[in-house]
Amino acid sequence: MRKIILGRNILTFALATAACALGQTVDGGSVVTVPAGGNNALTQAERDAGYKLLWNGVDFTGTGTDMDGSGWKANSSTTNPSNPSSNWAIVTTKGLESNDTHKSTNPDSNMLEVAAAGNSIFTNDSTYLNFDWKMEWQAVVGLSGNSGMLPHYKISVNTNNNYSAPEYQLCNQEWSSEWKTALGISGTNKYTTAGNNYLMTPLLRSRANSDDSPSWVRAEGHWNQSRIISYGARTAHYGNGLRLLEYRMLSPEWNTAYNASKYKGLGVYNTIHSGSFYIQDHGEKWMKFRNIRVKRLTQNPWAAGSPYLNPDSVAIGDSALVDNLTFNDNLFATTTAVSPNTIVPKYATKVVANRDGLSIQFSQPGDYTLTVEDVRGFRFSKHSVHHADRIFLPGQFSNSPRILTIWNGDKKIRESIVTGK
Repeated sequence: MRKIILGRNILTFALATAACALGQTVDGGSVVTVPAGGNNALTQAERDAGYKLLWNGVDFTGTGTDMDGSGWKANSSTTNPSNPSSNWAIVTTKGLESNDTHKSTNPDSNMLEVAAAGNSIFTNDSTYLNFDWKMEWQAVVGLSGNSGMLPHYKISVNTNNNYSAPEYQLCNQEWSSEWKTALGISGTNKYTTAGNNYLMTPLLRSRANSDDSPSWVRAEGHWNQSRIISYGARTAHYGNGLRLLEYRMLSPEWNTAYNASKYKGLGVYNTIHSGSFYIQDHGEKWMKFRNIRVKRLTQNPWAAGSPYLNPDSVAIGDSALVDNLTFNDNLFATTTAVSPNTIVPKYATKVVANRDGLSIQFSQPGDYTLTVEDVRGFRFSKHSVHHADRIFLPGQFSNSPRILTIWNGDKKIRESIVTGK
């Protein structure tokens, strides 16, 4: 059987042919799918599943069909951030390195590209807590392409991303100077390669080569697909359809990494909070981005019975997510009918948490069910009231944040992080 070479990887011709028939590229075991709706656009299936675009493909305003949020800002000030400046270019897919500065009126032809060192950009909407965030990126041949995609960023804390946001590291597969530096907890493992939770969580061993370079990244000059799934304390990184790592904030493993890292002492970084999505300009020109989209999650992918749990993991009493999830796989895909897990905002609630307990007052009497989960996943409780307009749960609620979820009958009416005073 004839073989073809893709980057460093040898694949059979039959496998490559089958992948092309599915609109996919197979490279080193990873699968890169062609966005079915065209670049910087959604398919009807994505719309039905609740996904929204974070970038419209033509400007930074946030206007247009299928958009979520209110555009992008530059991290120039904690109180009055500016609009993105000339270090970010919107150009056709030929790219600045080809001396093409043209922007098409067709979003399908455009991409974001780093033109020079300068401010990074973040979504003006800072309310993202539980989500599935996806985007494509590419590093140019011969350059490091060092960058990052960072969730939960808070411009109000500090313009520097390190103060509030963990980082999904992005860099060229061929570039070696940083990921070959012995950084990290043990001094031997590498915490800086593409796909890592930077300086905190390494790639799964199966996703790295023997020298700790990323085995999942496509050769320079090709598009990669990255994804961050986050719910409460838990986060998973995916790259080109493969699960790269998972971490649980405030777990013993997280605390060990945090105390040994440069983030120690940066308090907001070490909390579970909503925030913006942040794309880093690390001074490496010609880094490219497109197809930036998100779904706000109202269902927990790690919950018991979730279709996204890894069966092998469940069999040993763990709860890791599935190993394979392509860019075109939509989480909790639904029809256009309202899902019973969709949050219904018409029921107002007032929540007070302190050292005495958790007090919740509803805007109208009814049958309510509440679940309270420690963000570390260590404790879980469920409570119900009937024909009531309030509930009080005694206990200490100032030690650590809790995930509070409330249903009225079969309608989910609230899901939030509760922190006591």
